[in-house]
Amino acid sequence: MYKRGDSWVSDFWYNGKRYKRSWKNVSKTIAKEKERKFKTEIADGKHDLKARRILFETFAENYMEHAKLHKKPSAAKRNKTSIHMLMPHFKGQLLESIHPFMVEQYKKARREEGKTPATVNRDTATLRNMLNKAVEWGYLQINPMNGVKQFDEDNEQMWVLTPEEEDRLLDEAGQAGGKSPHLKAIMNTALHTGMRLSEVLEMEKRHVHLRDRYIFVPESIAKNHKSRKVPINDTLAQILQDALKGNHSDYVFPNRQGEAHKDIKNGVWAAIERAGLVRMEKRNGKLKKVRFRFHDLRHTFGSRLGMKGVDTKTIMEIMGHRTEKMAMRYQHPTPKHKLEAVKLLDSSPTKIHTRGQTAKREGVVSIR
Repeated sequence: MYKRGDSWVSDFWYNGKRYKRSWKNVSKTIAKEKERKFKTEIADGKHDLKARRILFETFAENYMEHAKLHKKPSAAKRNKTSIHMLMPHFKGQLLESIHPFMVEQYKKARREEGKTPATVNRDTATLRNMLNKAVEWGYLQINPMNGVKQFDEDNEQMWVLTPEEEDRLLDEAGQAGGKSPHLKAIMNTALHTGMRLSEVLEMEKRHVHLRDRYIFVPESIAKNHKSRKVPINDTLAQILQDALKGNHSDYVFPNRQGEAHKDIKNGVWAAIERAGLVRMEKRNGKLKKVRFRFHDLRHTFGSRLGMKGVDTKTIMEIMGHRTEKMAMRYQHPTPKHKLEAVKLLDSSPTKIHTRGQTAKREGVVSIR
């Protein structure tokens, strides 16, 4: 420390970096105390973070630029939607001022608006990833959301197709034509593989190994960025053989320009409406019109495997789930399947207890 004019000056090096600070119009004793605090801030990393303070909305712009470069277009689009919803709650806040209670308040407000747990979870997942990047890029020391939990999504409604519904949907998809000439084959592929829509649309011919009976899903198009092999059954083998005949594109199901489809939602929704796959369900205490979704083809695939007794680990590997919790949803079969399960007991010896007496009966038990 030295004096220049009326000010004491702290000038020192720490970890190869020079720090200099002037203490104006104070005594040497006070200047030394300020220097001590200054050095502590530097040693703790707080000084450099203060120099990198940034508002939520500014950081959000930087984050989206990163997402567009390093994420799949669908993932970046989902992030953009979430940030749009987060903005009214966090705009004007410095990143370092965001704390767990603030996030909990956001979750509460969104649920009061009637948003589903899954929707709120997608938004908070985006915020968590943003703050992880803030730590990685040196704006924060720790992610304040480390202790914030997501909502339980076990109550998510899945629509598992019945054989009759499947026939109606595929018949309508086969008549789509227009911009979706491969719609029926695309839907059938999802029904027999559990692959996500983006994985089916971006599937290239080089990924299809008919001789060895598998489709290779590379990490570049897999949602969790982990490659996997999806087995091909006899039904799908025929569908893929037909799709590859006379196909001069790199993609299995190309658009008219020979490129991968970007969006087929119009054809999908039209086929669903014509097939009558619309019903009323009670959501959050209110009746709501619910349509079958393309993603429910994936749910149908997983549920059918579960109802056939396929183990959770195998379902995980085929469908590309990261956790058993995701695959366990398919171990809760349809009401009809549950009824068939308990009917197995009808043919077993049954002990009937009535008013202190025990009787052993064979076969079906009559209900009075």
